[in-house]
Amino acid sequence: MENRIEKYYRISKCLLEIVSVMLFVCVIFFQSLNIFFRYTNIAGSIIWVEELTRYSFIWIAFLLWPLADRGDAHFRVDIFPNKLNEKKKLYFDIFIDVLALCFAIIVIWSSFKYIPVTMLYRTDSISWLKMGMVYLVIPIGLTLLFVERILMIFKKIKKVSENSD
Repeated sequence: MENRIEKYYRISKCLLEIVSVMLFVCVIFFQSLNIFFRYTNIAGSIIWVEELTRYSFIWIAFLLWPLADRGDAHFRVDIFPNKLNEKKKLYFDIFIDVLALCFAIIVIWSSFKYIPVTMLYRTDSISWLKMGMVYLVIPIGLTLLFVERILMIFKKIKKVSENSD
């Protein structure tokens, strides 16, 4: 089982980082091109670059959220947990993970109703891109987040059982 989890970690990290870096490179390229066009009179500004940038950053944020969770790299207020002993802190962390799972389930469930409707609408300046494609990253990212939180809970439960022995 550990081997499969490690394989999942490696593959998901690699894929999420590759897609995010590709999106970021596209943003840098098109933004630079747009700036070049704006300050030279070679061509006019590309209208859809700002919208592409916005949607790319939405995708990057949702795709890297599970990796930030994995690395425990999120900002949080930890005044209350720091006052707890190790065992209670572990239980509190599991409780927070369960709340995050509930949030992910609610949003994923809601997205199944919302995204098909948004597939009927096109974006403002990218005529071939439908809004549903932009919002599709929400259930993708939160499904990956759900998996991350489940794995985190199992690790913490294992740690609790090891400490109680």
